[in-house]
Amino acid sequence: MLQNNVLVLVFLPLLATAPHAQPVDESCAPAACGSLTIKYPFWLRGRQPAYCGHPTFAVTCDGATPPSLNDSYLRVLAIHYGNSSVVAFHANLVDNPICVATRFNTSSTLALSLLAVSRANSELYFCKNCSRTPPTGSVAVNCTGLRGSSEWFLSLNRMYDPRGTARWPDEMVGCQYSVVPVMPGSELNTARDYAGLVRSGFLLEWTVPGDCAACDASGGQCRYDAGAMAFRCFCPGGRLQLATCGE
Repeated sequence: MLQNNVLVLVFLPLLATAPHAQPVDESCAPAACGSLTIKYPFWLRGRQPAYCGHPTFAVTCDGATPPSLNDSYLRVLAIHYGNSSVVAFHANLVDNPICVATRFNTSSTLALSLLAVSRANSELYFCKNCSRTPPTGSVAVNCTGLRGSSEWFLSLNRMYDPRGTARWPDEMVGCQYSVVPVMPGSELNTARDYAGLVRSGFLLEWTVPGDCAACDASGGQCRYDAGAMAFRCFCPGGRLQLATCGE
């Protein structure tokens, strides 16, 4: 029976913030979290007011591990503000041995809104119980000894497609499999490559309301207005404008 466990992003409840309860005159200057620079739409939970970023993009920085995004399983490795993308890895996939991780159901574990898995990613397939020859270029994984285990294969596809089963290769028919996105340009030569691939993460792209760059250019600071659930530009004199300080 064909199975498909694809990474799915669903919605996290917004942080509860009372309308207009926050002092909007406090600075939201870029902050450091290890090697990361945190600025709108991201904000540092526990170190910055919630209005400094969008509720979805709260970063928890404890200094011991890569920071988590909105207290999810996602660990942030890099943030690229120029093209609105994040490099992150899934902690459960990294922390578990390969033969356990391949059975991990990623479809019910991530809860983030306003983010999408980038089409630029490659796809890492986990295949088992194939009734025909495994996909060309597959790498065998020995899971002998684990309860309910069978021979697994790893296979790499060069382009991530969010349509899922609309475009599986014909070679995958007759196999049970799950899919995890990995970074563009990833290489799979042996089963030992698995750990490096999942730890290197994958690309997520964000889309948030408002033009923060235009607000900054007008002399303002980017804010999230919890009362209106919308972007605002905080301008000199304490004014909250809809878009820029030039209005």
